[in-house]
Amino acid sequence: MPETAENYGGIIEEIVCEDRISFLPEDLLVTILLYIPTKEAVATMILSKRWFYIWTMLPRLDYRDNNDDEIKKSVWWFLENSLQLHKAPVLPMLIIELGPQCPSDADVGKCVAKAVDHRVIFLRLGLLWSADPTSLPKTLYSCGSLKVLTLSDKILVDVPCTACLPSLRTLDLNSVVYKNENSLIRLLSSCPVLKSLLVKRNKDDNVKKFKDTGRCVVIDTPALSEFDFFDHSGDSCSIENTLCFEKVSIDVYLPIPDLDKFLRSFSAVLFLELNLNDEMILPWDSDWMDSLVPFLKNIPKLKCLIVDYGSTDEPPNASALWSESDKDPECLSSSLEKFELIDYTGREEEKELVEYILTTSKCLKTATISLRSLPDLKLEDKAKMIEELKAIPRVSKTSQLLFIT
Repeated sequence: MPETAENYGGIIEEIVCEDRISFLPEDLLVTILLYIPTKEAVATMILSKRWFYIWTMLPRLDYRDNNDDEIKKSVWWFLENSLQLHKAPVLPMLIIELGPQCPSDADVGKCVAKAVDHRVIFLRLGLLWSADPTSLPKTLYSCGSLKVLTLSDKILVDVPCTACLPSLRTLDLNSVVYKNENSLIRLLSSCPVLKSLLVKRNKDDNVKKFKDTGRCVVIDTPALSEFDFFDHSGDSCSIENTLCFEKVSIDVYLPIPDLDKFLRSFSAVLFLELNLNDEMILPWDSDWMDSLVPFLKNIPKLKCLIVDYGSTDEPPNASALWSESDKDPECLSSSLEKFELIDYTGREEEKELVEYILTTSKCLKTATISLRSLPDLKLEDKAKMIEELKAIPRVSKTSQLLFIT
């Protein structure tokens, strides 16, 4: 019952408010704080003595600079002070993304070392500051608890000979700078259970080749099953002697002198995405399409094929004989279930590719065609393109033909 007080012959109801949240168990309070930004979670320390240390037990800390030009102050000052107060014995997840407003003398390595000491599992570090690329503590490359590592931009990958990452399963290298090619080789060689690798290169890195030379990219990472290769650096590239990739995405913005050999290097792929561009397919006229059938013959277990024409403007000159062969690829008769073509414009070469897949893929379940949005494309023209594709016979009677307009 609420307490009451008598005043001038009347009755005044006095409601006593209880702070029920503060009496919840500590682990539940920590869970509640996970639903708000790290900066706001830390601010709860001023609420009461009960709340003063709750945030220090958070298993996830997320520090990111705001990209708003009007906000000149970096999150660094807050990161540096709050991370020193963090008390949890284990820090499963740490995200740090610092922008141009970050001071050039910021000791990011000290924060990474603390995360390693607290057995970090997921670490994402991105530096877009104005300073030179920075090295990270050597202890990072021997962190036994680390399972996911993402390094972006102005980070110098300088890997010691003693590197050992026994638990790392996912590695993203996004436009970083390498001390030398041996650093990259040592890094990949130290990951025996690596399953997913994403490499995004830029013009500033100094690694010219992914190549099998004894301590190779793949043989020393036998568990690697997913590979995402994004290269807009302008350098030549080579990927050789790969093992059993299951999922591969290729986005290469440069000529590939031996395109057929490049495509054939992924022989056990189940999921393949090819992001095409004019620089990749035009210099060799028909090489892209002429390489497709031999390539498909080399991947007998392929289940999903995605071809993205989003970065192409000019149609390749496919030869008239590109699809003529004594025997169709095994994957088209026994495994391919999903085909997707992105940014279809109705060019003859694109029609030929769709027709070839539909008329030869016996196990196909879905074929999805996404039409490119063109300002001068009329609705009737779009409808005509769809009707032309619908008229193509399908060898798989149970397949569905879907359109995204």
